[in-house]
Amino acid sequence: MRRATLRSAARDAFAVSRAATAVSRTRRLSVTSSDGDPDEDTVLAVTRQLGLGYLGWSWSGNGGGVEYLDMVVNFDPNRLTSWGECLFNGTNGIAATSEEAAIYSSGPGGDTTAPTTPGTPAVSSVTSSSATLSWTAATDTNGVTGYDVVRIDDGDETVVTTTGTPATLTGLSPATSYTFAVYARDAAGNRSQRSATVTVTTSSGGSQGTCEIGYRVTNEWPGGFQGEVTIRNTGGSAVDGWTLSWVFPGAQRITHMWGGTPAQTGSEVSVASAPYTAAIPAAGSVTLGFTATTTDRNPSPSAFTLNGSACSAA
Repeated sequence: MRRATLRSAARDAFAVSRAATAVSRTRRLSVTSSDGDPDEDTVLAVTRQLGLGYLGWSWSGNGGGVEYLDMVVNFDPNRLTSWGECLFNGTNGIAATSEEAAIYSSGPGGDTTAPTTPGTPAVSSVTSSSATLSWTAATDTNGVTGYDVVRIDDGDETVVTTTGTPATLTGLSPATSYTFAVYARDAAGNRSQRSATVTVTTSSGGSQGTCEIGYRVTNEWPGGFQGEVTIRNTGGSAVDGWTLSWVFPGAQRITHMWGGTPAQTGSEVSVASAPYTAAIPAAGSVTLGFTATTTDRNPSPSAFTLNGSACSAA
């Protein structure tokens, strides 16, 4: 290829002929004439033979004795010089050897990067027909434009709302468990990976039972925590034996409990009273303690039932 300095011109041209491939050997070529002007036919033939790419430039406007670098005369694309004829239409030139390839894209669809995955939803304000979900927001280079909250039934997904965070879900059935998750979307229509799921159990409806539940985390450490649940009898008569139920909104799993005997299936927890906590006098209370593992933000459950009746939150 001729040695040349790229000059300002009305138009630059370049062409890539075949993708460059690894070359296992090199050759010494004598391809220049006495004035340093290369033998273009030999250069193009060897690059094609070795499967190499090449570039051609310097459209027009050279002077000072190197006018032979011009591809066209007076910037006229219809008047190729001998060098231009060789590069474009020669036996080993662009027309005979080039292959079209996408160099870049622009306009709509250029953004193909999805937002980050939203955080695990946390549940609050659960009633017999509604619940509120909140989550740690996703991020995106060009901005998150919305979220799809989906209900999951036997692996099937149904979008129940398109919103921001938090999201209030309505139209739920009383005393029913639902599993939800969240996707994030950006302006280009890219959708994130699905968040971790959360299970919500609506209350049974009607008036609240004669109980009040206080739930708190008393200690935390990486991968685990200690919790406390207080059951208050707000009725006018004593409770003799009880079963307390709730649904963890995250990945919490009970490992040990005192004050009751736990049974857990997935996120659903049921606790039977211990002999020394079974009796709760009117206006009295008992307290349970437990340790558990967790892999998420450890959100607190928001709905409890005692012997099948919904309790208010302390």
